[in-house]
Amino acid sequence: MRYFKEFGHAIGAPLAAIVATLTIGFLLVTAITDEPVQAYHDLLFANFESLSNFGLFLNRATPLTLIALGVIFSFRAGVFNVGGEGQLYAGAIAAAVVAIIGSSLPGIILLPVSILAGIVAGAFLGWIPAILKVRLAVDEVVTTLMLNIIMLLLTSYLANNVIRDANAYGAVSKVIPKSVWLSAMPGVPGASISFLVAVMLAFATWILLFRTPWGARLRSSGVNLRFAEAIGVAADRYIISAMVITGSFGGLAGALYVLGIGHRFDQNFSPAYGLVGLTCALLARVHPLGALATSLFYAMMLNGAAYMQISTEVPRSLVNLLTGLLVLLMTARLRRANRL
Repeated sequence: MRYFKEFGHAIGAPLAAIVATLTIGFLLVTAITDEPVQAYHDLLFANFESLSNFGLFLNRATPLTLIALGVIFSFRAGVFNVGGEGQLYAGAIAAAVVAIIGSSLPGIILLPVSILAGIVAGAFLGWIPAILKVRLAVDEVVTTLMLNIIMLLLTSYLANNVIRDANAYGAVSKVIPKSVWLSAMPGVPGASISFLVAVMLAFATWILLFRTPWGARLRSSGVNLRFAEAIGVAADRYIISAMVITGSFGGLAGALYVLGIGHRFDQNFSPAYGLVGLTCALLARVHPLGALATSLFYAMMLNGAAYMQISTEVPRSLVNLLTGLLVLLMTARLRRANRL
């Protein structure tokens, strides 16, 4: 019973902000189109009208959930990591390169190696700003933002030159071997089992952060660095660990996208997953189970916006407005809670 109360507390504030946002959004939609009910129906429910739509919805929610979970580790350690996009791309390109180069290997070997390559690449991108912060006091916001740009440029070069598929349009790699394609989710042919991995990791993250001594020490480092060090907690070590885990989650998200959804690296595969995943973590008040809920909501909104634009006159950019409003309401809620 206590666990259900904790889960309710984690998602209570985000749900209140979501309801308020959707109410205001409906008023805006009413001013734009003569079919506000149809527009909102498509925005909120079109994802569930067919198995194919539902599969796309789960595929969209997977990287958002994984990036949000990774961000939670760094935020709980007191580090403001905004490098999710770069870590995502690092994992995706690493998994694609390994899968293409090792195409002669059997899938039972190549699949875990490709996933591991993505995790290691993302972890390395998390380790760099952590070391710079701990050893040289370099601001992590600056380094993670710079690494985002570096990774986007590096992956663009690789996708356009080194691993480019000459028979395809755009900056895309060759198709990875079918032996490393992840299986579809049972009962949902269009969805990858990657989403099930994300759900299990959400619960594993909750257990690790809130039910283990390691998680308690990590959170104490983030709440009060000097106090943590005074009681014998090696705060610097926990900051590095948190950032490495954050990068690992981002790298895993990229690897699972390539292996389970895209089946190749595409330079334009991410609609700012890193930024949206960060937003999902913040809206969930950096709680793992809340992040799972907010990631599902954002995935529903992002996919639903496309269906809404097709059937009505409402532009999908309305979702960007609603997203900004949601962040505003949630921030106001958090500030009020802090004052109380």
